[in-house]
Amino acid sequence: MITSYINNHPQGVLTTLSKPSLLQSSVVNLFDLGQYTYAFMTKKTTRKYKNLQITNSISFMTYDPFSQTEVEIEGIAQQVKDKKQDEEIVQVIADDARNGRQHLSPYVRDIDDYALFIIFPSKIHMTTFWEQNDAIETFHESIEFDLQTKG
Repeated sequence: MITSYINNHPQGVLTTLSKPSLLQSSVVNLFDLGQYTYAFMTKKTTRKYKNLQITNSISFMTYDPFSQTEVEIEGIAQQVKDKKQDEEIVQVIADDARNGRQHLSPYVRDIDDYALFIIFPSKIHMTTFWEQNDAIETFHESIEFDLQTKG
């Protein structure tokens, strides 16, 4: 359920930490690499890129007001530095684009201007709210991961 939701709502807010430990958020587009790992791209001049050079702890949240559903991912983001892995992930993005799913913003198309990051979750949490007979019900689903085996 979580994977399907994220694949249908890939745009959300990524929160990173700046050097004086201030939270800073920005919008990113995720794409699914399988087995609960996700990737995003950013320009190397953004504050999120600079923040991720200091600490790789992140939080990502996406929300759909119609279904009143939110998904939050907590974990780490590691920059892809292996050229072959980078090319493989860029190919996944290109394949998605050919299938009508756009994950890349126009400003990151220049290959020398972007950085690619993989998110390794420590926890993914989904919450759905709905009303039934004048009562508000909630549904929660969480998945926790052992980061020792990731990255």
